[in-house]
Amino acid sequence: MILFLDFDGVLHPDAAFRTKRGIELRGEGELFMWSPHLVEALEQQQNVRIVLSTSWARKLGFQRARAALPAELQARV
Repeated sequence: MILFLDFDGVLHPDAAFRTKRGIELRGEGELFMWSPHLVEALEQQQNVRIVLSTSWARKLGFQRARAALPAELQARV
């Protein structure tokens, strides 16, 4: 199974922007605040692999985009 994963609007609210200080959310919440829910949902689904379908991969590069994820998710990418 393959999960096509976007970051913005899925793992955190849809307002992430690159700034001089890095990537920040405008509004409430934290980057990747909902990722623990995805980790939990996939715990019993070891056959699921992740494809990054996010602008982060295009703008920051694959390695940096993958590194932004929790280790449990990085291993599936």
